[in-house]
Amino acid sequence: MKNITLKHYTRLRDTLEYDLILEHLKPKNNFGGKQMNIHTMPYANVKYCIRLLPKITDWNGIRQLFEICFDIDEKTFWKAPITDFFAARKFVVEEFARIIAIENKLLATMSTDSHLWDMAGADKLKPYSDTLPLLQLGKQFGQHPFDVGRKPYGEIFSLLAQTKAQNEVENEYRKLVSG
Repeated sequence: MKNITLKHYTRLRDTLEYDLILEHLKPKNNFGGKQMNIHTMPYANVKYCIRLLPKITDWNGIRQLFEICFDIDEKTFWKAPITDFFAARKFVVEEFARIIAIENKLLATMSTDSHLWDMAGADKLKPYSDTLPLLQLGKQFGQHPFDVGRKPYGEIFSLLAQTKAQNEVENEYRKLVSG
């Protein structure tokens, strides 16, 4: 088995030999000579990739994901060795799964008033779930929400977690004072 380029791999009629062996490679954060750092990627790019992942159905979607994650161009993507692709793909999937799990854990609302929030029409806000946090941070810091979205993911996530914790404490304090 040769370590062919990704372009050559996509043109093979039968990739089974490669698939069976290469799927066992360990995840590796290296593709096209670059590494992915989710904490320094723009927040908007991370959210876009999370939305893109389940919708990828072809090589153009995979290429787009890798171009964003590893900051490479199309030529670099297609010239990469197939072994690098399989290892990097495994890394990307695991990294986004890790980030989603952390977000779900730290940003989940455990409010006793959540049923009231649902009754008020919280479902109407779901299409805006990626931009609403940016809107809140933008108000707080006097910046346009989309400018905030271009800041590193790690910074924005940290601010969102801090804001959530502060809001929860303030809500509990109001309940204690009023009642």
